[in-house]
Amino acid sequence: MKKIISINKYIKTLWLIAAVIMCFCTCLSAYAGGTPLWDDYTIPATRQKERLVDQADLLSSTEETAILSKLNDLSEKQRCNVAILTVDSHSGSIEAFADDYFDYNGFGADYNDTGILFVLSMETREWAISTSGDGIPAFTDFGQEKMTDAMLPYLKNGDYYGAFEVYIEKSDRYLDLYHAGTPYDVGSDYDPMKTLLLSILIGLATAFIPIIAMAAKLNTVHINKSASEYRTHDGLHMNVHTDTFLTSHVSRVRKSENNSSGSRSGHSGGGSSFHTSSSGHSHGGSHGHF
Repeated sequence: MKKIISINKYIKTLWLIAAVIMCFCTCLSAYAGGTPLWDDYTIPATRQKERLVDQADLLSSTEETAILSKLNDLSEKQRCNVAILTVDSHSGSIEAFADDYFDYNGFGADYNDTGILFVLSMETREWAISTSGDGIPAFTDFGQEKMTDAMLPYLKNGDYYGAFEVYIEKSDRYLDLYHAGTPYDVGSDYDPMKTLLLSILIGLATAFIPIIAMAAKLNTVHINKSASEYRTHDGLHMNVHTDTFLTSHVSRVRKSENNSSGSRSGHSGGGSSFHTSSSGHSHGGSHGHF
């Protein structure tokens, strides 16, 4: 009997140690730079954080006020939480970190789970985008690629205010297009009139270059005083020229067949890819280094 009691105490002790370890790991994941980024792993009914949290202190107080004001105005205008987070470091993958920050701080509570979050982690110089709700189709994979391409020069030069302004401007444009029924995606930059004008200019250039080259060769030509001076030979000579057909050869190359089930590279197919976060919510997004 005493043995059984002893074993039970031993098991309870192990459970207590395991609970402490799990609590420690949870706290470690929820903290970055010593400051809590979300309280726990439950999704709150209201948004818990401002739309700009500059924990890495990349902006001056004036810049921070300006960016937060623009994020708030844009979010209310578009009915979509547009947010920015900067941290000194993060735990786990940058993608999962961004998704969890969005979910566990209630950014999905305001506009039926619709939003986009941009995260910068300075220690590893990583960035991430997390989209949710209608933000997933509004911010397509192609659109995110173009957005970050425009932001990267600013990020690399340490102009974080400039990068965040680009993020806000692109977000506003993409959401306008989405609400109009034409999300920014592959082919959105195609302009028929611009293409036509470019084709005409290329055609004119192609035609005029040979003409200009031939005209340049005529600069050394002068008018002769008599017709005899134009003669370049002593008379007319005719030679017989014969073409003889010898043989023929035909090469055949098998035409490759189209495979509709083949894999696609890049964003040729367009649209938005998505994944499931630790909370079970669907998120779109992308990530990389700067």
